[in-house]
Amino acid sequence: MVAKLELTQDLVDGLDFHRMITGTTKTGRPIFGETPPGKHDWIVRDGGNGGQPGLLLRITPGAVTWYVQKKVKSTPLRRKIGSARKVDGHNEVELTVAKARTRARLWLADMERGEDPLKKKEDHQRQAKKASEERRLTLSVAMEELIETKRLHKVQLAGMENGLKAAGPGKRRTVDPKLRDESTKDRQTVQRWMAGSPMWNVPIKDLSVEHIRASLTPLLDRALGRKVKVTWGPKSVSKGTMDKIYAHVSAAWKLAARKLQLGVAREDGPLALWREEMKSSWPKGGMVKHALETDTSEGVAWVKALVELQIRAHDPALFAQRPDPRSKGLKPHTGAMVDLYFLLLLWGTREGETSLLEWPQVHFDRGLVYLNPDTTKNATLDVVPLTTWASDILRKRQAMNELWRPESGCPFVFPSREWGKPISNPRGILTALTKQTGLTITAYDLRRSMAREIGDEHDLVNAGRLLIKGAALHHGAGRGGTKALAVTERYLGEKADVLRPLYQQREDRLREMLGLKVKQAPTSAGDELGVLLQRMREDQLKLEALMKGRG
Repeated sequence: MVAKLELTQDLVDGLDFHRMITGTTKTGRPIFGETPPGKHDWIVRDGGNGGQPGLLLRITPGAVTWYVQKKVKSTPLRRKIGSARKVDGHNEVELTVAKARTRARLWLADMERGEDPLKKKEDHQRQAKKASEERRLTLSVAMEELIETKRLHKVQLAGMENGLKAAGPGKRRTVDPKLRDESTKDRQTVQRWMAGSPMWNVPIKDLSVEHIRASLTPLLDRALGRKVKVTWGPKSVSKGTMDKIYAHVSAAWKLAARKLQLGVAREDGPLALWREEMKSSWPKGGMVKHALETDTSEGVAWVKALVELQIRAHDPALFAQRPDPRSKGLKPHTGAMVDLYFLLLLWGTREGETSLLEWPQVHFDRGLVYLNPDTTKNATLDVVPLTTWASDILRKRQAMNELWRPESGCPFVFPSREWGKPISNPRGILTALTKQTGLTITAYDLRRSMAREIGDEHDLVNAGRLLIKGAALHHGAGRGGTKALAVTERYLGEKADVLRPLYQQREDRLREMLGLKVKQAPTSAGDELGVLLQRMREDQLKLEALMKGRG
C-alpha cells in the first residue's frame, strides 16, 4: 500500500531510500520501516489538508523524483515533473514542495482536458529551440555551414575513389582538404566579399527581397559600369563576379531554408525573386575571350619572357650562394614557381591540382602524370600525358630540388621555401611578367590557351573536337567532358595515348615559335589517333548521305 500524507520540505529533505514510509499515525505523521530486500523504489503520495491530490514522490537509491498521476481518457497516466533533490551529473533544477505543487496543478489541469503535459512541454522546448536556431541562422552562418558541408562531401568523394591511388601504385598522402579545394576557396572569397552587407547578418526566416536588393543591386550597378560606392563586395565587379556571388549565396540560403524547414522552394526565395527582377538588366554573357594567344607577337613575347626567367631561375649559383630570403631578386624557390606556370601552359591543368603534385604521381617510364583525386575539382583520379619538353622540365625540377634541399625528402614537385610544404602563392611570377611584357595573364588564361589550340591542327569533326578538348581539360561527365565515372588504369592509359600526340604537336609548335629545337617524339599513338579520326570522318559522311537520301 502506498503511504499518503501531507508532505513538508523537512520531510522530503530527510527521506532515505533505506527507511521506507510504510504508513501514517492517526495524527498524520509518517511511520518508517526498513526497505525490504530486492525493492528498487517506493512511493509516497501528497495528501492531507495542505497536500495536492495527484502529486507523488518516487524514491530510489539514487534519486527523489516528483510525479503527477491522473486518468486521461480512462487510462492512468503518470508523468515526471522534476527532481526533489540535485543529482550528481544531472542539470535538473531542484523543485521544492511548494514549486512541485504549483507545477502539479498546471499539469493536472492539462490532463483534465485530455492533454499530455509532457508532450506539451517537449513541444514548447522544440519550438524554443527552433526559434533560437532561426535567430542564429543568418546568411553568414549558413555560408560557413555550406563551406564545411561541401568540404566534407569532397573528402568523402575522395575517400570513395575505388580506382587507382593518387600516385598510381602506392599509398596516397592526405593533406588539409581546404588547401586542395578550389570551390571552397571561391565560397570563402564570396564570404569575405559579402561580410558587412545589409543581408549578411539577417536571420534567414526574416530575409526579404529588400535585404537582397540593398546588398546586391549596388554590386550589379557596378558590374554595369555605374559608379556606386559600397563598403562590401570585391574591388571590381564583372558578370562572372555577380554569377559567383549569386550562385554561392543562393546555395547557402537553400541549405539554411531546408534546415529550418521553411517550406519555401528555391525559386520562391528572396534571392530568386530579386534575380527575376534584375533579369533584363543582368550583364550579358558570352564566351570568355581572354587567353594567352601564342600566335600573336604579344603572346610570343610573354612566353619568351617566361623562358628567359626560367633560365635565370635555374642558375646553380642561386643554390650555391643561398640569397637572403628577405632580399630582392631571384631565390631558389623562384624556379619552382616558373616551372609550375610552364607546365600549366603545356598541360592546361588547374593551378591547384598542379601545384600540389607529388613525385610518386610522376611516372617517367610510362609517360604519365596522375592527378590526385584529393586535388581535382571533381574529386576523381585523372592523368596527363608526358611530352618531351614537360619531361625535361620535371627532370630538371627534380635535380634542382635535390640541389636545393638534398636532406629534406620533400615529396612535392613544387616545394615552398617552408620545408615540407607545397608552393602556395606563386602569382608573383605573373606580376613580374606583366611588368616586363605589359600583358596580364592568369593561370586560367593558360588553361584557355590549351582549350583553343589543342586539336586545331587536325581536321576534326565537331564531336571529336569536343571529346578531345573535354579530356584535355579534365572535365567531368556532364560538362562537355569524357571522363569515365569509374576510372581504370587501362582507361587512363588509353586516354593519355590518344592525347599525347596532340600535346606533343602543340608543344613542338611552341618550341618552333621560340626558336628552340624540336625533339623527336614517338608516333605510334599518333597513328592510332589517325585511325580513330578517319573512322569518325567516315561515320559522319555516312550519316550525311543517309539524311540526304531521306530528304
